[in-house]
This record gives sequence, structure tokens and C-alpha cells, in this order.
Amino acid sequence: MKYLLINRHAKSSFPGININDCERPLNEKGFHDASVMGKRLHEKQISFDLMLSSTAIRALTTCQLIAAEIEYSLEAILTNKDIYGADATLIKKIISNTDSDKVESLSVFGHNPALHMLAEEMSGRKIERFSECSMLYVRFNTDKWSNAFNKGREIVFLDSPENRN
Repeated sequence: MKYLLINRHAKSSFPGININDCERPLNEKGFHDASVMGKRLHEKQISFDLMLSSTAIRALTTCQLIAAEIEYSLEAILTNKDIYGADATLIKKIISNTDSDKVESLSVFGHNPALHMLAEEMSGRKIERFSECSMLYVRFNTDKWSNAFNKGREIVFLDSPENRN
């Protein structure tokens, strides 16, 4: 079995036109929501062998805040510049290329529309809104990431900060 969490970055600021999109920080709501979602993962006793994030500040900060809540080493977080601006196909390729011998449970932090489209594809249903800091957790019936999208899967949960758990 392989486990995958896809997580959209938390709410970010729009500090002005003079800042590069990749440099946009989280706003106060984003910091709060990422911590809340991390606590929910901790309560469910979910951990990861690998946490992978876009290099965009808002995605990486979301990943770091959630990592802190689940006691994952911040130094162990890997970044991948290709996640920023990727479509769902590229995100699947990145996941499929993960080392199956070392990683049973993977989290990927990135952006819409790619993650929204991937969440819909994996769940097989229309998701009205994959809002900031939304997460989808999936169990794949395979022992190889390269087969993950060709085998059976089960949606374990879809959650967002708006849900009151």
C-alpha cells in the first residue's frame, strides 16, 4: 500500500505588485489554517516518509507548519521547483517517480488548479471547491509509486479548514 496526501497551500497575502508570485507569504488566516490542518493530521496519527513542496513561499510555509504539527523534521522537507505551475499530469509524474523502496507515505504541497484537478480525478467526482489548505488523503493498492495511478485506490478523506471536525 502507498499513501498520498495532496495539500493546497494555505491562504496567502497579496502584498503588492512589486513582489514575485513565488515570494508571496501566508497571511494570518493561512498560518492559522495550516496549523489547524496539521493538528488534524496529528490527531489521525498520520505521518509521512517524505514531505515534498513547491518552492513557492506560501506552499513551503504551509508544508513547514504542518510538518511541525506532526513532528516531521523541517530539514527533511524536499522542494521541487516543477510543482509550481505544474498541471495535474506533471504532478502525477512527480509522484510516480518517487522512490518506492523508501517512501510508503508521501505528501505533496502545491497549487491550484493542478491539485484541484488531481483531487477530482482521484476521487472520481466533482469537487466544488478545493480551497486554500484543502487536503485529500488517498490509499493506493500498490507497492510501487510508478503504478499508483493505474491501480485501485480509496479516498480516505477530503478535508479543508472550513470543515468543523
